[in-house]
Amino acid sequence: MNPTHAPRRGRAKTGTAVSALILFFSASSILYAVLSNPNENYFFEFRYMTVSGTAFTAIVTLISLVTALMRAKSQKAPFSRQIYYFKLCSAVTECIIAVVILLSLFPFVPDSPSLLSYDSFCMHVMIPTLAVVSFLLTPPPSALVSPLMRLTCTWMITLYAVVVITLIVTGLIPQEKIPYSFLDFNTRPINYSIYFGCFIYSFTYIISVMLTDINGRIANRRSV
Repeated sequence: MNPTHAPRRGRAKTGTAVSALILFFSASSILYAVLSNPNENYFFEFRYMTVSGTAFTAIVTLISLVTALMRAKSQKAPFSRQIYYFKLCSAVTECIIAVVILLSLFPFVPDSPSLLSYDSFCMHVMIPTLAVVSFLLTPPPSALVSPLMRLTCTWMITLYAVVVITLIVTGLIPQEKIPYSFLDFNTRPINYSIYFGCFIYSFTYIISVMLTDINGRIANRRSV
């Protein structure tokens, strides 16, 4: 057996284990969140970025597991480039979700989630941590990821913003169900929402740069 195959198989097994944990915590936490509010339409749970991001991470993880099985059988790497960027988007999205907890420590942030419930702990701590680990274990498509491609980290956040804002403006999400205060355009000035949006996108890109750089350094060490 080629001695270089052992580390690769070890990383593959670690990646599979991490993916399995992500799927378990994602499914169980979303189910817990829905069942904890039996009198509320489960649809409204997905108005939160935390829940939508968790569902997105679960989908990306499931796709990556399927492609890993295809790779194990054919010794090829189908869709490896696409998987890399989807995992980057997932990891960055989960980092933003985790930052919500850090921001909640400041008194000027009215949206303060608690870590005392099972679903909140999984979605704000466990899944973000595992998503970052999963991405860092993913081989990069090339030695250098361009600054433009790093913007792929904003896919999920942009999709979430477009959908939720549309639902708020059309009234499908009533004012009392608006998930975050900066999206309440009736009580908050528009510049508040714009500033908050710019902060989120800027911070998202910074996280993307950090994660892709760390991922590249890890890949370089493996190749030595």
